[in-house]
Amino acid sequence: MALICIFSLISVSTAFSEKESGIVCIEKKGECIVLADHSENPTEGGWIMLSGGKEIQLPQPLNFTYYGVKELDREGAKIKIKQSNPKSNKGNNTELAFAYPYSTHPFYTEGQSVIMSFNGSSDFKKQDVEIYLIKGFDVRSTGEILIDLVDNETMSLEEALNKGTNFSTPISATLDKNGDLVEPLTFDSLEPGCYGILITLADDKDKKDKFEKGEKSEKGEKTEKEKKSKMKKEILSATCFEVLDYELEMDAADTLEEGEDLEVNMSLKGAPAEGNFTYGAALIKKEAYRADINLSANGTRDGTDIFINEIGIARDLGINSTTYESKLNRNELSNNIQTLIGEGNGTISIGEENQNTLSLTTLDLLPGDYLLFTGAYEPGKGIVGIGQKELTIFAAGTSQAEPEQNSEQEQNSKSDSGSSFWKNLLNRF
Repeated sequence: MALICIFSLISVSTAFSEKESGIVCIEKKGECIVLADHSENPTEGGWIMLSGGKEIQLPQPLNFTYYGVKELDREGAKIKIKQSNPKSNKGNNTELAFAYPYSTHPFYTEGQSVIMSFNGSSDFKKQDVEIYLIKGFDVRSTGEILIDLVDNETMSLEEALNKGTNFSTPISATLDKNGDLVEPLTFDSLEPGCYGILITLADDKDKKDKFEKGEKSEKGEKTEKEKKSKMKKEILSATCFEVLDYELEMDAADTLEEGEDLEVNMSLKGAPAEGNFTYGAALIKKEAYRADINLSANGTRDGTDIFINEIGIARDLGINSTTYESKLNRNELSNNIQTLIGEGNGTISIGEENQNTLSLTTLDLLPGDYLLFTGAYEPGKGIVGIGQKELTIFAAGTSQAEPEQNSEQEQNSKSDSGSSFWKNLLNRF
């Protein structure tokens, strides 16, 4: 259940019209939050676009599939999942499939502007919306919210949402005739940390005022529809991003001969000399850089299985799925990432404390195009720097300089031909 909402927020796509009830509905103590359905259309699906930072390549494709119960009811909190295909009868279960259409995601450093735009569905044309910047909200927060709701009978939706986060005063806007923001919004001077952006339909002020004044229906009582209208919050779109503490600079070769080790040098611009940092680097073959996430659930934690690229998180990686945050040491983390990458598809190295020069062994890697990812971790803060570049491993015994030499020879030949032409022309005079 947590992963469905996590994916809903990180993929931030919504093809949710006024006639539909969304893809996920969370109810507790009379309050209701509806998460919108997903569309793969980047211009009509309700996507939040971020720019202004360092673009990092995402797995291609990035797919998520859920198969499991339609409803979970725990401690007064009820989570309902809509059947994606009403004609498909799966009993008490439902199946959902999402694909993230964007190939990159930006990371920021302090001082960079976060620029967002929203390309919504025309179903929302001329609709009033509220846009929130939420400090302290990241992808993991969604799962924490759900666990708090199902484990804590007294906690309300509002309390769960506000726990550990700081909501900004909402920015009011009206979508244009296409359901888009008229112009991008810019957030400046953000401190390092994790942030979320949330777009919701604005409350119907007239309906809300009538309800708060105690106006009743024709029968003299507040109708269920009126009650729900006050309690319901409809989320059109959401996304998460991070403002990192430092810019991570790295030095590594653009090309590498098959079997040759890759040396990576890293430094954090502006970091204190006495800092405690752990650096890591991973080299992944482009065609193997994909993520197929599959979640199956029967409504219990023990009956929940999560697979990434057919590798079981609990079964194959040994991560205890009943514990929300698993503690992994450096060697376990390296081994688990290597398992996810797959043998022959990449290699990883995580250094000792403050070791900023790492050597990646490429002995088992075939020639081809690769992505090099680098990162720096600081205890108590998490990831404080990130980097990425492309490089090519070429077959042993071949020289990448040969094409350039041939090109240079061709240029010299053309130059010689040009000189002969002018000499012959001058000789005519």
